[in-house]
Amino acid sequence: MTLKQQLTPLLAQLITSERTEHYRRRLLERFRHLKGEPHQATFYFRVDDPYSVLMAQVLPDFARHFGLTIKPRVMLYLDERMYPATDMLVQLAPRDALPLARLHRLDFPEHWQLPQPGLALSATRCLLKHEQDEHFWALAQALSGALWRHDHDGLRALLRAHGEVPHDQALATLRGRRDRFLRDGHYLTGTIHYQGEWYWSVERLDHLASRLNDLGLGSHDWPMAYGSAKTAKPGSATHALANQPLDLFFSFRSPYSYLALSRTYALADDYGLTLRIRPVLPMVMRGLSVPRAKRLYILKDAAREARLHNIPFGKVCDPLGPGVERCMAIWPFAEQEGRLREWLLSASTGIWSQGVNPATDRGLRRLVEHAGLDWSRARLSLDNDSWRGLAEANRAAMQNAGGWGVPGFVIGDTMVWGQDRFAVIEQSLLDKHESER
Repeated sequence: MTLKQQLTPLLAQLITSERTEHYRRRLLERFRHLKGEPHQATFYFRVDDPYSVLMAQVLPDFARHFGLTIKPRVMLYLDERMYPATDMLVQLAPRDALPLARLHRLDFPEHWQLPQPGLALSATRCLLKHEQDEHFWALAQALSGALWRHDHDGLRALLRAHGEVPHDQALATLRGRRDRFLRDGHYLTGTIHYQGEWYWSVERLDHLASRLNDLGLGSHDWPMAYGSAKTAKPGSATHALANQPLDLFFSFRSPYSYLALSRTYALADDYGLTLRIRPVLPMVMRGLSVPRAKRLYILKDAAREARLHNIPFGKVCDPLGPGVERCMAIWPFAEQEGRLREWLLSASTGIWSQGVNPATDRGLRRLVEHAGLDWSRARLSLDNDSWRGLAEANRAAMQNAGGWGVPGFVIGDTMVWGQDRFAVIEQSLLDKHESER
């Protein structure tokens, strides 16, 4: 093992540690206080982004509750390197936003239609003109609602009433913001930036609320439903839902897959579901790039989510390449031995919290034996490439179901995306139960 490979898990542990986070926050708060600046955040809004639409409905009340000034920054164009299989994500995002809106009692059109690019630009030009106005939030909701409902008459009426910045000025501003966004450290709209940290979507507002509470802002009665929903206790429908199928599309290199894994098993156990774990290769190993800003955000965000759910995380050994391939090669053997659950938990825990390198025989043996598997037999699987066809079949099944990335869940004909969607998964199960009664 090289020196870099030895040091990387320690560096990741330092970056993701709660102590580092607290120190950085205290330092930034001290600078803010010395400068006499207010508590101020920036919200990156895109009118054709469903997650932005939901966030814009929540943030005015959030800002008032905490005495926080939130400055909107209107976007439209994004760095395409951040979004592999963009067409699939464009279709998935509104399908994902709709159950989130229902869960959090927000507004998103039941019969949405993808916004037309020209009209999205016109709505964005209007918002650029009113970015500093108090009525920005109401205007953003009105424009986005008309855009997603294809209410063209309503949209034109809003544009006539409120005007637009000149076309060339808007294009220059939007392209400049696109180019700067990644340099600033992020890539997703529907995101708040506050004092060095990023909070994407309503599912991360609990982290920001907790941070602001620690500063003595607001109170502890903020409705934390706008945050990473905790898995609910199974109710009277548990027995009726027994044996319902649930698929989890999983990657050994995805920290969010790791965060979802033990909770998915717990959910399946509680409801008696028939769970099938379907490993896929990481995007990078399928020829898709992940720039540094994206990797760094995901690492820090996963650390916050891990602490929220009491999952060990931080001492990371990136398994990209041989590490992933060796873990994938053991997968069919573990399944044949009836210990797939133990193997997936052992491997992902070792990778994401113990700094174990599965690309080495020493590291892989440790993970294999911890899963209760025989190393001398398991290592024979490393020469067998049959897993590649299975992984490709899983990837195709995920995309055919409308999935864009991992972790992805399929319940019946419903695709749910993300480790922070367990409340949506449970609601889908209960809805399916009700519809079959």
